[in-house]
Amino acid sequence: MKPLCAVIFLVCLLISLPCDAFGFKKKPQVQKERMVQTKQEWLEKAKSVPLSDRELPQFQPLKSDKKHFYPEPHYVFEKFNTPIASREVNIEDIKSKLAVIPYLISDSKFNYVAYPRFYFQSEYNQISSAFFVEKLDTALNRKDRLLNYIHNQKTRVPVAQSGNDVLYKNLYSGLSLVDWSKDSKKVLFKEKIGSLLNGIYKTYMYVYFVDDDNPYTIKLDNFDNAIKKYFLEWQNIQIVKYRYDITPLGFSADNDDLILAYCYALGENNEKVFLGLWGYNLTTCESILISKIPIKVNVSSNGIFLKRVID
Repeated sequence: MKPLCAVIFLVCLLISLPCDAFGFKKKPQVQKERMVQTKQEWLEKAKSVPLSDRELPQFQPLKSDKKHFYPEPHYVFEKFNTPIASREVNIEDIKSKLAVIPYLISDSKFNYVAYPRFYFQSEYNQISSAFFVEKLDTALNRKDRLLNYIHNQKTRVPVAQSGNDVLYKNLYSGLSLVDWSKDSKKVLFKEKIGSLLNGIYKTYMYVYFVDDDNPYTIKLDNFDNAIKKYFLEWQNIQIVKYRYDITPLGFSADNDDLILAYCYALGENNEKVFLGLWGYNLTTCESILISKIPIKVNVSSNGIFLKRVID
């Protein structure tokens, strides 16, 4: 009987030992959330928290571990409108994400940020857009102002929209930034209208005037009308019968109120035919033919974006 007693004692001893003694760890107990008990508790919990009051985590770069290596991020500031008129939006993932913000561009003083947001309507294979100009958190340093800007933190009101009020199969209606002005009081952006199947067939220019008391947006319709009128009256050409377009360049480095743009017509084999360097004076609201032949232009570059690089 003595060996049996010893076995029983040993079994009891093993049962009483913690799991850690055998190299096993107990699974952490999941704390179940306490359910509401009264109607008053339910009403309090069901309150909608405004977007501005919601706590969102600040941007944190990924950290390396035993399985994955993430290089230490390094950020540099770069001019947006360099080379001139070379920036176009990259929205190649819009069909999977449905809504895309391709970039955030601050003014040279880092007080505001300008950016477009694109939307995809799968039923119509249509892309529409909106353009936003918002204040940055000036309590942060310049890098963190852009890194920690979150579009969904507040209810944002666009300064312009394109294609959001219509449903049209294969329509492309995109707004995108051209540049900030040197004084950070004006934002030049463009609207490209076209087809996802046949390409762009028209570009319009807009200017947003930054003013804390009375901000406003204008569409430069009279710029396009002036080009059509010039070719009709001085060249006897009805340009509306041809496919033509403009390429906004930005603000003149010599005059912050002068917008510069190239105008082109498309030939029979889709080659570009130069129709002049044109300017639009925001002070006098005049359209100006600056040169009939391509010339070197002095355009400022003012908008700034944050670029992540790895040294």
